[in-house]
Amino acid sequence: MGLLSSALDWCADKVQTVTGEKERRELVQQFKDMYDDFKFMVKQKVEEINEKIKEFNSLVQKINLFRQKQIEPEITCLGGFLGKFGNIKAIGSYAEEREKYEIALPEQQYETIEDYIFEIDWSQGEVFSNTFFLTPVGMTMKTKHQNLSMREQLNNFRLEIDETLSQLGIKKEEIEQNTRIAELYIFCVEFIANYIAKVILPELDIVEAFFQTLCLKNEILAERALTNIKFKNNLEIIQDTQYQKNFLFVRNAFMFYVIACKIYTTPILTKLLNSEVIVAEDIKIMEENKKVLLGQKDNVDKYLMFNRSI
Repeated sequence: MGLLSSALDWCADKVQTVTGEKERRELVQQFKDMYDDFKFMVKQKVEEINEKIKEFNSLVQKINLFRQKQIEPEITCLGGFLGKFGNIKAIGSYAEEREKYEIALPEQQYETIEDYIFEIDWSQGEVFSNTFFLTPVGMTMKTKHQNLSMREQLNNFRLEIDETLSQLGIKKEEIEQNTRIAELYIFCVEFIANYIAKVILPELDIVEAFFQTLCLKNEILAERALTNIKFKNNLEIIQDTQYQKNFLFVRNAFMFYVIACKIYTTPILTKLLNSEVIVAEDIKIMEENKKVLLGQKDNVDKYLMFNRSI
């Protein structure tokens, strides 16, 4: 029985060598190995991307909550206060913010590849059967034709792997850019809300009190009764006077409000949160917005009557 088995193995090896079956088995194994590597790399990259999407979505949740509770009320309050000193534009509308969906493994792509591997992965019994019915010459022609096709498919599969991994790399880079923009936006809106609440509004209270004091002084000098007085915050009367510092503070507070409204309604974040294409230029614009915001904060600080910090 042992001799018969050895003889059959020898025959099988010879048949496979003659018909090109050995080469076919090697190509099949290459397919299987490449497919296993492909699945591992895709799974790894998808997990990395989904972790970044979770991080991004937590930022979106933070933005949504902060917008509802702080940023809009503070900007609205500042706009209302500045309206006492001059005409002020409305805060403007803001697009709804949505989270991103996690990505799934390409199961359909896996199924297509697995079906092809199943199709080309003949059993040893099929080899003997095909050889018997086709004759060794016919089997050789069939296998050679199959091997040529497999080499072409193997090359196509390599290209498909490269393309899939490249697309996943682009997706990862995109979500990293989105996260960077969201982080910049959170910094800006948190800074705006805190600066308005802790610096600008308290200072405006003092400036308004100054205008009321100035009005009362004028009433006293005119020897008029201090009843039913209509206070007016007329900035023009203090421009180029000893109270120029107050004038410049209010003017710079107006500019801070304009910048705050622009950042609050920026179309960059609208595109970001509606899954539109984000390019590196958008990050530069958001970084420039941050730079302008901090620059205007410095301009406001120059004309504060009291040192304030946030």
